[in-house]
Amino acid sequence: MLVFADRGEDYYLESGKIQIRLLLESLEKAKFSLNPGSRILDFGCASGRMMRFLSDQANTCEIWGADINADCINWCKQYMRPPFHFLTCTTNPHLPFEDRYFDLIYAGSVFTHIDDLAEAWLLELRRIISPGGMAYITIQEQHLMNLIKDFKEKWLSNNNVWPPDKRAECLQKYDEYSKSDFAMFTLGRDTRSLVFYDLDYFCKMVQPFFQVIEIRQEAYYWQTAILLQRQ
Repeated sequence: MLVFADRGEDYYLESGKIQIRLLLESLEKAKFSLNPGSRILDFGCASGRMMRFLSDQANTCEIWGADINADCINWCKQYMRPPFHFLTCTTNPHLPFEDRYFDLIYAGSVFTHIDDLAEAWLLELRRIISPGGMAYITIQEQHLMNLIKDFKEKWLSNNNVWPPDKRAECLQKYDEYSKSDFAMFTLGRDTRSLVFYDLDYFCKMVQPFFQVIEIRQEAYYWQTAILLQRQ
């Protein structure tokens, strides 16, 4: 059941702990190990809600957080460095790392906001992932849409994505697009956009870049996580 309430700081942190646990479970199921010296990137780290629960791994691994929100990165640098490393990135599909640098990249609710440049960002992530390395990406797909079917107005409003005068328009478009045979649609056209995928379409879209290893629903709140491996 969906609950729309401000659950506070405890829930915010506990959700990060749960989501890291689910990520590590998926890696273990895929027989992928994080070894001493492994490099990990939290792409879209915000205030380090998930990566703070990798503190044990940070003793032996190099862990980076990247986000377009400079305020979040500055906070992370002040309170979480060391053991973690941080950088501010932009919406352009480029990250300042060498080719094949990371063994694992995870992106929680990042591709839910990337519309036109999704393929370019997938290529950039592939560039900086080592051969055999993993990417763990969450998306909004039909499963989430079924969950919010009876609560969509409240759900979209609680996202605080648009001013009130834009919400009615977004709800109308959501109803129109969600009932059609869509591959992908977006509500909004900037960093505040909400992007929805047909799951099969997204898996086909990533296949030139990665092999799909696992699909796990409700792995990031109500979003679906897709574990990918670079060939």
